[in-house]
Amino acid sequence: MNQTLDIQRLGWLIKRIWVENRKLFGMTYVVMVLLCIAAYYLGRDAGGAIVDRDIRFGSLIVGMFGLGVLFANYIFRDFSHTPSTMSYLLLPASHLEKFLSGLFYVFIVYPIVIISTHSLIDYAAFEIIKFSYPDTPMERTIIPYSELFETYFTVQDTMFFNGVTFLMNFWTFTIMGTLFFQRLSLIKTAFLGFSSIAIIALLEYLMFHYIIGDLNNNITFNTENDSLLTEYITVGIVLLRFILPLFWLLIAYLKLKEKEV
Repeated sequence: MNQTLDIQRLGWLIKRIWVENRKLFGMTYVVMVLLCIAAYYLGRDAGGAIVDRDIRFGSLIVGMFGLGVLFANYIFRDFSHTPSTMSYLLLPASHLEKFLSGLFYVFIVYPIVIISTHSLIDYAAFEIIKFSYPDTPMERTIIPYSELFETYFTVQDTMFFNGVTFLMNFWTFTIMGTLFFQRLSLIKTAFLGFSSIAIIALLEYLMFHYIIGDLNNNITFNTENDSLLTEYITVGIVLLRFILPLFWLLIAYLKLKEKEV
């Protein structure tokens, strides 16, 4: 089998995923929309004219984080369950094409669908509120979507970028776990993830105290260790934001190649 990337074959694989799963995708989408509408309805104030902004933003976070992890696990399930694995891996396509076809749905299709759907529901909800409660001052009722985001992710802050990289880490880690574990992959991946976080936190704690020259929590700063800490934090941010997701994807791809027949 030719292992070079062929765009036409990649397109066929992307179409195959849609054809085989469109009914499930459709039903799941309907349930997701209904849950979001229910969250908006239950999140109204006593008068019904205001929806709590935490409900508005929280419903998007649940969709991006919780459902995103489940979706990533589902898309790559064929590589972890033996009956499906054989049929999918025997397809006449390269390892990279099969891997990219799954990533296309996880990193491109899913975020677009979630964000656009949530935005439309948000817009529709407040158009209904304007119509149903015309006497309510709109400046109290309607918080523009852009302003809602600025409340949580201000221009001066790095929370938005941190949030995106946080999601990328979880999605890529889920993909890696799905390919490595045949059964109960989500549970095993979660356990492995918590263990990894604990180990990283311990290493960071020891490294931090090594830099300041004190392991007894007597923190003192001077010009020398302040410079080292700045470099240490910068390197840590780069590793977490960029290197770690790429690392998860690399080992996931290598595991896929190992499963090929």
